[in-house]
Amino acid sequence: MNKETQKTSKVEIQDKKFSRELVEVLMGERGTKNLKEEWFPLAEAIEYPDRLPFLISEIMELEKTKELRQALVRVQINAQLKRDQALDMYKKQLFAATTIEILLYGRLRLKPRKRKLKKGKEKEGKEPEEDEIDGEEIEEKQMEEG
Repeated sequence: MNKETQKTSKVEIQDKKFSRELVEVLMGERGTKNLKEEWFPLAEAIEYPDRLPFLISEIMELEKTKELRQALVRVQINAQLKRDQALDMYKKQLFAATTIEILLYGRLRLKPRKRKLKKGKEKEGKEPEEDEIDGEEIEEKQMEEG
């Protein structure tokens, strides 16, 4: 099987078809054909980003877990890395994944931070402050409060 065939191959899970690559990225392991049933709306929104507006209700009902957030981050990273291969598709997948993450968690984990310059101007890429170094810990605290 060549690389192009492998990229476009579909996996059928309970009468729903998803690309094998998407299932692997969401689940975080190569060769997997398993996708959590509760993640079907998420997978559908990323596989077919034009359906996102119609899946919002189901997506908003997803349980906010560390595992789900990691899956969204993997999709964002994959879309950024492969955007030169199929620009429109990966831009739409990136949009879907970032929109879902904002809806569920209120902010993006991979969003560049702003830093202040000497003259009061802001610039992308601020170094994290001490209390931001362990983002997992801060994020868990925010989720408990919110």
